[in-house]
Order: sequence, then structure tokens, then C-alpha cells
Amino acid sequence: MTNGRTASGSVSLERTTPDFPGGPWRASWIWADGAPAAQRHVVALTAELVLDEVPDTVPARWCAVSRAVVYVNGVEVGRGPIRSNPRRQPYEVTDLAPHLTPGTNRIAVLALTYAGATPWYLPMPPFATDLANGAFVLEADLGDRWFVTDEAWSGSVLDGWGSTPAAGVSGRGIETIDARSLGSEWATDGVTGAAVVRRAHAVGEPGRSTPPSYPIGPFGARPISDLTTRPVELAAVDDTAWSTDRIVAGTLLVEVDGPAGGEVTIRVAEESIDGWPTPTEHDAAVRIVCDGTRRVVESLDRYGGQGALVAADDGVTVHAVSIVERLYPAGAHRFACSDAALETIHAVGRRSVSLNSTDAYTDCPTREQRAWTGDFVVHQLVDLTTSDDWLLARHNVRLIADSRRPDGMLPMAVAGDAEAVDFTIIPDWALHWVHAVWNLYRYVGDRDEIAELLPVVEGVVRWFEPFTDDTGLVRDVYGWVIIDWSAIDTRGASSALNGLLARAVREFAEMADWLGDTGRASWARARHDRLRAGFEAFWDAGRGRYVDSIVGRSATDSGERRTASEHGQAAALVGGVVPAERVGRLVDVLQASEGRVWATWSAPGREASPNSGLDVGGAYLRQGHPEPWWDVDGLVVAQPFFSYVVHDALAAAGRADLIVERCRRWEVALERCPTSWTETWFGGTISHGWSSTPTRDLVQHVAGVTPARPGFAMASIAPALGDLDWVDASVPTPHGPIEVWAERGRTVVDSPVPFVHRGTEYCAGRHTIEESQ
Repeated sequence: MTNGRTASGSVSLERTTPDFPGGPWRASWIWADGAPAAQRHVVALTAELVLDEVPDTVPARWCAVSRAVVYVNGVEVGRGPIRSNPRRQPYEVTDLAPHLTPGTNRIAVLALTYAGATPWYLPMPPFATDLANGAFVLEADLGDRWFVTDEAWSGSVLDGWGSTPAAGVSGRGIETIDARSLGSEWATDGVTGAAVVRRAHAVGEPGRSTPPSYPIGPFGARPISDLTTRPVELAAVDDTAWSTDRIVAGTLLVEVDGPAGGEVTIRVAEESIDGWPTPTEHDAAVRIVCDGTRRVVESLDRYGGQGALVAADDGVTVHAVSIVERLYPAGAHRFACSDAALETIHAVGRRSVSLNSTDAYTDCPTREQRAWTGDFVVHQLVDLTTSDDWLLARHNVRLIADSRRPDGMLPMAVAGDAEAVDFTIIPDWALHWVHAVWNLYRYVGDRDEIAELLPVVEGVVRWFEPFTDDTGLVRDVYGWVIIDWSAIDTRGASSALNGLLARAVREFAEMADWLGDTGRASWARARHDRLRAGFEAFWDAGRGRYVDSIVGRSATDSGERRTASEHGQAAALVGGVVPAERVGRLVDVLQASEGRVWATWSAPGREASPNSGLDVGGAYLRQGHPEPWWDVDGLVVAQPFFSYVVHDALAAAGRADLIVERCRRWEVALERCPTSWTETWFGGTISHGWSSTPTRDLVQHVAGVTPARPGFAMASIAPALGDLDWVDASVPTPHGPIEVWAERGRTVVDSPVPFVHRGTEYCAGRHTIEESQ
């Protein structure tokens, strides 16, 4: 199986899996007999496979409702399936041959059903089919026969395995594991008890035990790479505390012994104080019940943190605590420059995105682990500019598209509890998703892919039409218009939202043109013209900037001095709605060192300066925005996430040279956590991938490597060094890496594709370009 760089060094755009015969499934859905309904539970399933000799390959496909771990002769060979909308659930494909031996082999499965939504699991409708209470299916091609799940398997319900009710923002309870229900050698010895065939019977169907089964296909093989694993042992601080020097994320591994029935609870902590793990109500935990032996127990769910607190009953001893890191492969391309601090910032961003890359791009590995519709655009850009594996960068876009709503809008987070309850939407998050589609158009350049996604893009941009006034602006949009965690006034018509919409409409037009869809492209261009004309209402000529919002007809007709932010200026620039003569003024506004406002609605009346320790969230989420408490002549600063738009705005204004210095602002965040990025300048979690924009920027804007034509048919090389003496970068493309060395007056490029530099086209190959100072 190949996951990552191909033999030629180019990006892997398709997953290489063992060949698997097509056609209908032969295996039946099974589960352990006597399993409870409508609650989280875990079952063990086992079967023997007797072989005279082992074939060269034994491709197997399998799927589960909700999750499963597959073992061959005691060795883990797969975990899945990946999170998805159940109507688009893929199956896993695994080659069993490397783990089989002549004679008797044991295939074992630890499977669970969540029986309800979690941050990373979206259940099927509860009355859709009897599979909703748990099911597993596997079939393996032995060449001359098939090995399948059926009633010949054994199954056991694991008493005491489950979870306490979910609580808080994290949406998680305490995972419970009762070692008394499952012997330590179960994966090789097998279990007793019966497995039963699940007959998938939806309303109006005769029912059958083999996939496809409403609503699960499963629809094709896993489209992304397998996770890489790495055990990380935590160091004992004392008998009750275990720690490491950075955030790690994966399954929790605990070596414990104690009397049968003795309990130990391990509370994983995101943060520590002076090396001491300090869990909060948002952090998750595992409770283990001992079986009277010394053994190693592993969690089924995923945890993240840099330490753990242990509370054990008398007689229970914890000998070791580890995290088996399970992260998406993240082949890092080279970036170096004359400023070591920027190299560190680049590396920390790469690590932050890796911690939030599994079967989807997530917000944080320590608490929620939700796949938010807008957050991921930064994760995607980091992968597109630093990794040889673009499969997750593509799949995450489709994962979100699979959950589009009937009205054209996208859920605020997908394939989990937020989509299940659908209690609100984040309209601006859908516009960041459109930008992610546009990124795929530029970097991958797959016409079929963009043609399939373009109707979803159209649904998003047209969703805003009923909110459009006679000037072309959208106003009074319902839902949570977050923009970011800064104090941005979005009442009435929002400049940031309208600017992002203008960007999305332009990108829609460009992609439609590329596909030859002149009708949609023409509509989008006309829509952009109306937005550009209407956007003038935000201009405050007296102060020379765009205001955040207008409740009346213009920025000044109410007589009050409206707030302004980096967000509004930047969204206007990337949206292409700024008159040419005004661009320089907006650059000056964004770069001004005076009058910067550190404010968040989360903490009214307080300064939200870097590392001030304020909470993220707050009463305003239900009560609405308070009135500004700062001097409204100041400019509200963008948080790390929206800074990707600010930096793109400077590049669009022809001032990419300013981005180097702006990336240095992340140095202050290293004071809070030196190995992964804080959620906001002022606080929040300390492992948020959405804060990693400098990693992208140092490649796209400073080294200056971007696609000039879709799919990197031609590259653009435009280094913008700022005050750096030199930059050295390797940048992935579908055709192989582009190598760039840039110093003042000289750029050396080795490219597998033609490229353009300062308006001059060069053929593929190695070129040294001398420039006058």
C-alpha cells in the first residue's frame, strides 16, 4: 500500500490499495448476540481461518456501525471506518496476508456502537434499519474461496464497556473499560458466545443481511491514507501524574494492575502548570476496571493532551501511561530561511495541523475533535504547500459537500453531533469551504472533481440571494456569523461577510469558466458587479476605511461612528471590491501600528491582548453582541485564523513583502505553548490547526510558489523576502517538487513544470535568475 510520495516524487492524488474484486458483497452483517439497543456498547467478534498456505495477498474489505478495530493473530491491522455522512460511508480495504501463517489463524474484531451522535460520529436515522444498534461486515478474497462474516463467528457483549453521558462543549463523557469482560489474550484465543446475523430491514424492504443496506452503501473504498502510529510514553511526575513535553494525540494506553473490580480514572490534560497536568471540565477521561492481573489496556476513543492525572482505588497501581499517536501522514517539505524564529513558526504550524489531521481535519485534538466547515481551510492549505499526500485535502472538501442542506447551505460542522442537531449554521464558514474548492481547482486541477463540487458551490453562493437588498449587499443574514473570535459587529450588512461572499462569487465564476459553463460564470460575474457597487456603502471617507457593519443605507447615515477591523479591510481586498486608487490606503490601514484594538465579544470590557488567558465563547453567543467598549477609531485585530485572509489581502494588494513581518507575530504565541498553536491570541485551546497560516504563507507568499495554471500545469515563482536575506524551499506539486532558493538579486529554481517569474515564462528545468537591485 502506498500512502504518500510516489516513485517520481510527485504528490499522491489517488490512494493505492490492494486490488479488490468488484461486485456484490458475499459477507453478512453480524453482531454479538444479546447486545443492548439504544446505548453505547462494545462487542468482541472472533473467527478461525485455516490455511494450508498463505496467498501472496489477501485483500479484505470491511465496515462497521459505528467503529471497529480488526486484529489478525493478535496484531492490529485496521481501525475504522472513517467519519462520514452514513449515506456516503466508505469501507476499509486491508491486506491480511502479511499477518497470516499456514495453519490456524485468528481474526478478531473489537467493535462498538455509539448509539447516538458524538463530535466525530453521525448516526444513521434511528428507525432506518436494524443495523443502527451495531453491525460489522468483512470479506476476504483467499483466491480459491472467500472468508466472510456469518453466523459461524463467535461474539461476546463486553459488560462494563461504554461511556458516561456526554457533557460540555467537548461533547464527551468518560470512556469506561471493564477488563473483567475481556481476557488479555482474547485476540488470539477467541471469545465464547454467539454472533448473530443482522438482517438490514428498512421500511418497505424485504430485508437482507449483506450490504448495501439503507442508508449505508458502503460507497467505495476509503479514499484517504491510513494513519501513522507512534507510541509516546508519558513520564511519571509522581504516582498520580504523568506528563510529556508537547501535545500528543491518539489512543490512550495504560499498564495497570489491581484487584478485580478496582478502578482507576485517567484524566487527560491539555495544559500543565509547571509540568503538572491540569485537566479542566473540557478535557476527557478513561475509567478502567481491573481484572486482578497486570495488563495493558487501550482506549477505543482518541485523546489529546500533554499529561494525565490518575485517581486509583487502594491496591490499584498504574505502571505506565502512553499515547499511541494516530495521525494522518504529513510528509513535510523543506523550508528554511535566514530567520531561525520563522523556521520554528513554520514547524510549529506543521505540527499543529498534523495533530488535527486524522480521518478529517479537526479543530483540536484535546477536546472536541469536530470537523468544522470553515476551520479546515488553513489545514488544507498547509497540506497543499508542505505535504506529498493531498488525499485528505481533497476528501475533507467532499466530506462537507456530502452533508449539504436542502437549502444549499452547509452545516457548521459535519459528520457528528453538530450536524445531527443542526441547531444553527455559520454562513461565513460555507464561504471558506468555497475557497477550499477553489484551492483544489488551482492545485489539483481535476475537472471531474470540480464539476462534481461546483453545484454545491453554487448552492452556497445562491443561498445568500434572499438576503440581498437593492444595492447588492446581503444583510440581516441569520445564523452565527462568527468571522473569528474578535469583536466584529455583524449586525445589518457586514463588510467581512460581504467581502467573503464577493471572493466566493469570483471563485465560482472562475471555476465555471474553466469548465466551459458560461451561463453560470456570467451570472456570477454580474453578481460580483452588484456586490462591488454596493460595497461602497461601507466606506467611511472621513476615516479612510471600511466599517464593520451598516444598519442603515451607508456607513455614516445614522450619525454614529461605526467600528472597523482588519477583517473588513482584508475581505474587501480578497473579494475584489476595492477601487484601485484605494488599495494603498487599505494597506496602510492594515499595517498601522497605532490604534490596534484587542477585543473579543467573549470578554466585554476587557483587553484581549496576547496570552491574556481569556476564555473563548461567552454569553454573547445567546444574548447577542454587547456595545463596543473601546475607542471605535481603533482597528480591531484579526485572530490567527482570519489572518490567512489578511495575508492574502496584502498579497492581492501587491505587498506580499509585508507578510514576513506579520508572520513574526506568532512568536508571542510560543510563550503560551512552544510546540502547537493557541486557538486565539488571547486564549482557548493550545492545539488549534486553524492558527497555522504562517506555515502556508512562508511557502505561498514568501518563497512565492503557487500554481499559475490549474493542476500546476504552470507554476508562479515570485519570492517576497521582506527583510530576509534568503529563503530555501521545496514545494510539492502533482509533477514533482519545485525547489526554490531566493536571495536578494538572485533566484534559483528547479521545476518539473514551466513557470512564470516577474512576467517572464521559463521552461521546466533548472534556472538561475539574476535581478538588478
